[in-house]
Amino acid sequence: MSASASTKSTIDSAEVDAINYINVGLMVASVVIAAYVPFELFIFAYAVMGPLHYLTEISWLHDRKYFTAGAWDWIPLVITAVLAAFGSIVQNEFTAGIASFTLGALFVGAAGMVFARSGNSRIAAIALAILVGWIASTWEPMFILFTAFLPTLLHVYVFTGLFILYGALKGGTFSGILSLVVFIAAPFLCMFGISTPAGYSPTAYALQAVGPFEPLGWFVLDLVGLPLTMETQLGFMRLMGFAYAYHYLNWFSKTRIINWHQVSRRRLSGILGLYLCALALYGYDYYVGFLALMTLSFAHVMLELPLNFRTAYGIVGEVRDRLRAQRSS
Repeated sequence: MSASASTKSTIDSAEVDAINYINVGLMVASVVIAAYVPFELFIFAYAVMGPLHYLTEISWLHDRKYFTAGAWDWIPLVITAVLAAFGSIVQNEFTAGIASFTLGALFVGAAGMVFARSGNSRIAAIALAILVGWIASTWEPMFILFTAFLPTLLHVYVFTGLFILYGALKGGTFSGILSLVVFIAAPFLCMFGISTPAGYSPTAYALQAVGPFEPLGWFVLDLVGLPLTMETQLGFMRLMGFAYAYHYLNWFSKTRIINWHQVSRRRLSGILGLYLCALALYGYDYYVGFLALMTLSFAHVMLELPLNFRTAYGIVGEVRDRLRAQRSS
């Protein structure tokens, strides 16, 4: 989450710089740990940091009306999360089609929730959403994009990158630019620039825990043109370990900026109680925890989409303003 994502920030530039440097350190630490224990870093981040991130971010988004134009726009996003989770748990052709259609349609629909103000523009957004949903349910590349990449690497890496880019553009500081450069370089280091010690071997528990993400690994390796070998699989898990660990650390490191912790004691107690339940489920059985938290995981991805589109629009605006300033100077 960028320093600019908060609507009520009173933080000064020196503290923003300090937080940016902290985040550079967190990125480097995530890459280093991913190099040594890629599987373990990922499953720890996903099970221990993930649920607390889901709960606190949804709480934060709720207080900001999910950054949508309509009061009830969040409802179809939550319904999509439920259907997507159901399609992931009950895996057959019908449920996969429903999940891909709703994910594709609501991805476009989230943009309409932000930018479509008039009745005609909303109708056009709905029509486009239906078209994209249909394509996502019938064309394999779009199916993979929305069912495999959107709730995983697009969310934890690409959208996090948008927030970092927006913050760097708005701040124009060395610390912001440095954090962006390190963030962009990290996946390449994970996949191609570093290696895991020769004696490393993931445990049977770790292999079972990452099982649901195995198809994503195949898609990523195919996308970058790498064969399926032990080393390339380790490279993929280094990428996943870094991307997920830093995504969550980024959120928690910027508490002072976005103020997600400023909630009532009652809500904070509820968040803590649900979080402890999530930890208990993962402690009992990792796969049980994974299934039980899947709807919540999808919900935080979908409910963040309007903010993602607002951030992308803000980036376009910053670039446009800079180009205009250059032409006028």
